[in-house]
Amino acid sequence: MINKAKVANNHFNLGDSFYHIATPAKFPRHILRFRNDRAAKLLDLDQLNDNEWIKYFGKFEKLPGCLHKPLALKYHGHQFGYYNPDLGDGRGFLLAQFLDKNNILWDLGTKGSGQTKYSRGGDGRLTLKGAVRELLATEFLTSLGVPTSQTFSIIETAEELQRNDEPSPTRSAVLVRRSNSHIRIGTFQRLKYFNEYDNIALLLNHLNENYFTNLKSKKNIKILAENIFLESVKRIAESMGRIVIAGFVHGVLNTDNFNVTGEVFDYGPWRFIEFANTSFTAAYFDNNGRYSFGRQPEAALWALTQLGKSLDEFIEENIIIETLNQFSKSFHESLKKHFCWRMGIQDIDSKNLNEIMTILLNESEKNKIDYADMFYDFYGGRDSIIDCIKTNYGKKYKINEFSKIVDILKETLPAKGVLEKKNQLDNNRQNLLIGEVEHIWREIDQNDNWEFLHQKINNIRKLGYLLESEKLVNL
Repeated sequence: MINKAKVANNHFNLGDSFYHIATPAKFPRHILRFRNDRAAKLLDLDQLNDNEWIKYFGKFEKLPGCLHKPLALKYHGHQFGYYNPDLGDGRGFLLAQFLDKNNILWDLGTKGSGQTKYSRGGDGRLTLKGAVRELLATEFLTSLGVPTSQTFSIIETAEELQRNDEPSPTRSAVLVRRSNSHIRIGTFQRLKYFNEYDNIALLLNHLNENYFTNLKSKKNIKILAENIFLESVKRIAESMGRIVIAGFVHGVLNTDNFNVTGEVFDYGPWRFIEFANTSFTAAYFDNNGRYSFGRQPEAALWALTQLGKSLDEFIEENIIIETLNQFSKSFHESLKKHFCWRMGIQDIDSKNLNEIMTILLNESEKNKIDYADMFYDFYGGRDSIIDCIKTNYGKKYKINEFSKIVDILKETLPAKGVLEKKNQLDNNRQNLLIGEVEHIWREIDQNDNWEFLHQKINNIRKLGYLLESEKLVNL
């Protein structure tokens, strides 16, 4: 008998200490703009027709087997270092959960689905531009091997929204994401804030049963807390290594934007870098560069420190410190492994990689060495590099400090099968700089032309196919 995906009610069964029942917005129109059948297939939802799709993901009718109304999740968090006890799902909710064919639990969560108890005066809506940007971010990160939420659905809703950071009025949409939980560091912070230690224990067991199933179930809650904390540190460090190699800047790494499973999610003012500049920021309001490109690992470790403090009733202080000290090791292991994957090489010495990253971060912008192009130019190691630097185009890599990178990488060997894909990769070089993102949006906004977006998604997915990113992320 073939296993089928099925609706689950696991988060609902935790009880209302973890959520508040939400009432979805009713929209004037529902225009289906994007449906992710690749992500839907895992949940056996790819066979829905468009009307059924809109019924469930635009009008929010209950999916068969779902026992609850939409759940606005409760959490707190530090925002740019300042604790905020007034957070929670302010324009989204947990719509449903699914156990896939492999018994992995997935959330379907919304963004822009209306006001909730936690809206704090906001309108509970999402701009269409915001939805398009999140789609682009999640698709490109997936192809670059980063564990991320998947943009599942975008439905335009025909409202005019006022925003101070976009020309207004601007178009509206509701987005649904597929995510490997919506349990944040801020979820634990809220429970700690109210001294709800029984609920922290309940949540730890929930994580063990549903998301950290690689850990053997522990009857001793203190040992379980230690194991889950360590696993979360490792997973978030792994993700940080991958987003650095991907050249990604999340923009707002507040503690309510960290999923304890390590999956990257909730995209606002993100950017991909052109040059490897440590101080490059994505958010115009990040005045002190707290979440700049080079400080993202630091932000992750700071957030994990807050998770440790939230678990201090269950974990001794010395063990919290010892666990947090594992972050650096896991981050650098991830950085090395993912660098080799994206460069298409077998291995590299850690010391050599540190030298490469130091040169890149110090010299890339000064010498106009495009970060993404370097990976394409040198893909496959030794032979690719020798061929590249013989050309006029490749001479730029022989100047100043960059010659040291060339010397190091000329000693690397290609990973199995990568040279056969080199030409195809050269013909499908993808990056996602702000100029291209704005061009895609202008065509949609001014001409209702979606062709550039669809073509970009196709090209990004082709890149992922060539890099075999499906081996690294769960599609």
